[in-house]
Amino acid sequence: MSSLKSIAADIGVSHVLVSRVLNNRMGTTRVSEKTREAILRRAQELDYQPNPLALALKQGRRGVIGLFVHGVGAPGSDLNVDFILSATQKASDMRMNLWLQFFEHDDEFISACNSKLLRKIDGLIVAGISHPQLTKKLNEMESQGLPVVSACHKDPEVRDFVNFQVDATAQCYLTTAHLIEIGCRRIAHFNVGASWPFRQQGYEKAHLEMGLLVDKRLIFPSKNYNAKAGYESMALLVESGETFDGLVAQSDAQAVGALHYLLERGWPRERWPKITGVDNSPIAQFYSPVPLTSVTAEMATCARLALGALEQKFKREPVESHLVPPQLVIRQSTVP
Repeated sequence: MSSLKSIAADIGVSHVLVSRVLNNRMGTTRVSEKTREAILRRAQELDYQPNPLALALKQGRRGVIGLFVHGVGAPGSDLNVDFILSATQKASDMRMNLWLQFFEHDDEFISACNSKLLRKIDGLIVAGISHPQLTKKLNEMESQGLPVVSACHKDPEVRDFVNFQVDATAQCYLTTAHLIEIGCRRIAHFNVGASWPFRQQGYEKAHLEMGLLVDKRLIFPSKNYNAKAGYESMALLVESGETFDGLVAQSDAQAVGALHYLLERGWPRERWPKITGVDNSPIAQFYSPVPLTSVTAEMATCARLALGALEQKFKREPVESHLVPPQLVIRQSTVP
């Protein structure tokens, strides 16, 4: 990568003069038009890019982005790992440092978001589980000059901050539509609860758009996204006596728990329903009794978009929220 000193050496001038010309900060410094044009031309030839960290320091910034994560996903899903790794790479590309804090409890998360951040970081990304009670405090910090972006699982209609998240409705829409397309007609669904209705909405939308009625008797509650909850929900489904040929779980772990219930009860493989998960995690690929059809969580994409939005905010450019479309990944659990 070219530097100010290499351009200066090629032209035969000082690197200070090169810096002033490229940054259009000549002040009282005089330079001939011929020399100025030579500097600009050589910088273009070498594809010179200014050091973002150096620029940040000149502008009174610290070169540090805060990343506060309240983890999401069942153990083994690696959703948080995917997000953090992607954020780290994007920050490196921006030549910024990440100040990472990872929380599991609401009170820890909330107490960390305070006015002291204004003296430590240039921008803040709040990721994972949404905390509506933080909105007022974060808005106050942003009004004081701290850019804030979120990458949280929340109602997409809530516009408190610029937010990047996967389209949760599309996740179970894609898996349900896939099961209908391969011939399933009685598709059960495990629903975690009213606090996160979007995946069930996708399940219902696929039925309606593909000409099938939604049978509410096939929607069963699930206490969590983990395997234990999927196991328990499958027990309720089987004990209900309802016939079903497909199952749309709301996580890969749920789906694997359901499969383990069938294995323990000795269901022959030919009687298994076609089963789908959500997250396209290592659980689906490596730890399911059969490789599991799933749909992506797009955590890495959301991380890159969130850091890119902060970069735009640093430049005072407009940014907008975005729902990231997931991708269906078909594996053996839905192969006829």
